[in-house]
Amino acid sequence: MKAYVLFTSHRVEFLEHFESEAMKYDVIVLEEPKNDRLFEYFDGKITRDEYVKSLDTSFPHYTLLHLELLRRLHKKGKKILQIEPYLEKLNKIYELIEKGEVGGDPVVREVERKVTRAWIEYQEAFMKKDFDELVEKTIEYTKVDAERFKVRDEMRAEKIVELDGEVLVEAGQIHILLPIFLMERGCEVLTKSIPNEIAKNLGYEWSFNPGSELTKKYMLNEDVKDEKLIAARALIYISMISKKEILPSEKEKYPHLMDEIKVVSFVNKLNYNDCKKLFEKIWH
Repeated sequence: MKAYVLFTSHRVEFLEHFESEAMKYDVIVLEEPKNDRLFEYFDGKITRDEYVKSLDTSFPHYTLLHLELLRRLHKKGKKILQIEPYLEKLNKIYELIEKGEVGGDPVVREVERKVTRAWIEYQEAFMKKDFDELVEKTIEYTKVDAERFKVRDEMRAEKIVELDGEVLVEAGQIHILLPIFLMERGCEVLTKSIPNEIAKNLGYEWSFNPGSELTKKYMLNEDVKDEKLIAARALIYISMISKKEILPSEKEKYPHLMDEIKVVSFVNKLNYNDCKKLFEKIWH
């Protein structure tokens, strides 16, 4: 089979580019767990709002517009598949917990146990506002999060290679191992990054934010000698970047992308002490 891995983000500004690429393929593989209600929406059995209510989303505008985009593709005869086995297994674990039972995939359960513990310790350190400790907890959390991404990408690759023909595969920017795992399983792979492509066309250089950069290094098993500096920059990045969902306008067609480029450029010039002073200024 042949997979065209399209890296993107949950931003309204990227949707038209995603649709343009998706029109070239008959099969589109979404990065989400199976949900039969999506196809009930396609068939008109439920409304758009009814479907969205069943989701837990931090990007309401994106979710609504992405859903409409998928329906257009479906009407044009495109086959829409939902392939994200890790999240399906995680949902199953949650369902069992709600029933008072313990079970589910042991690999996913163990990964999530480590991630949850690291996240709680990170949150506790953040509440204390001890920057040095918070940097250490950021590193610890990023390491286990990187391991989770490895497992997710491998599980997803194993399912995708079962398909035939040429397919477009939706992937978040951090899922850098997915193409590698696909190729290791005999799949011909092409890749494209929507944010990187847009930035290049606008004359800017796109790069991962510090947190994602650190995650990427751990995913690739690199020897990270400057992990404390990168983690410190990551803390400033998340403190500065816009948290609200910004819609494109005539004045700014790519608001999130430009905000990210600007903040990444700023934080990557900071040394450790700069980050510490700025963190204390922002949060104290």
